[in-house]
Amino acid sequence: MKRSKMYDRDYYERGVQLGISGYTNYRWIPELTIPMCQRMCQYLDIPSSAKILDFGCAKGFIVRALTELGYECYGTDISEYAIADSNFQIKDRLSLYKGGESSFILEGHQFDFTIAKDVFEHIPVPDLEEVLEVLYKVSKKIFCIVPLGKDGKYVAPEYEQDVTHIIREDMEWWVQMFEKHGYIVERSTYRVPGIKDNWAHYKKGNGFITARRKEEEK
Repeated sequence: MKRSKMYDRDYYERGVQLGISGYTNYRWIPELTIPMCQRMCQYLDIPSSAKILDFGCAKGFIVRALTELGYECYGTDISEYAIADSNFQIKDRLSLYKGGESSFILEGHQFDFTIAKDVFEHIPVPDLEEVLEVLYKVSKKIFCIVPLGKDGKYVAPEYEQDVTHIIREDMEWWVQMFEKHGYIVERSTYRVPGIKDNWAHYKKGNGFITARRKEEEK
């Protein structure tokens, strides 16, 4: 099965019941998503004029929240189901990700920031390296949030419930992956208050990495 086909209706709507993901009735919850996005913008010091890409956007909830906050934001994902089931208000800002043939690349978009929240751990390493090369061409900065691993397992055992999770590496591995593909890692931390607070009891359960292209000013 192609990986894109794994992210179907069952994955998002009955994932817990079927034992394939941590999702049940995956839906828009503005009282959670909007404050999280406000915190991201504060943490990253994103100006109101910035153009943002949500890579691995699923149904586009981050895109919707940032749009409502006044930002120009777009999203891309490999899930046909998630893109098709997105809200009509932001559907025209979403596109299927097809590597270098994705619409946001073909149309010549350049982004100030890319957000990749809980995405990169789903991607086989060779494909991840291709993704980082693509994003390097179109985005000045990346803010990546990933679950971290130790000794071949996730620090937070709940992450093992998602059968599409592949990469179980520590912070050092992720930093080296970004550096390998030309990025300068500005910050790497295990905690950003206001984002994924419900996982804070796992002290090294998640990584928050901010990286920029080498040619970009600090």
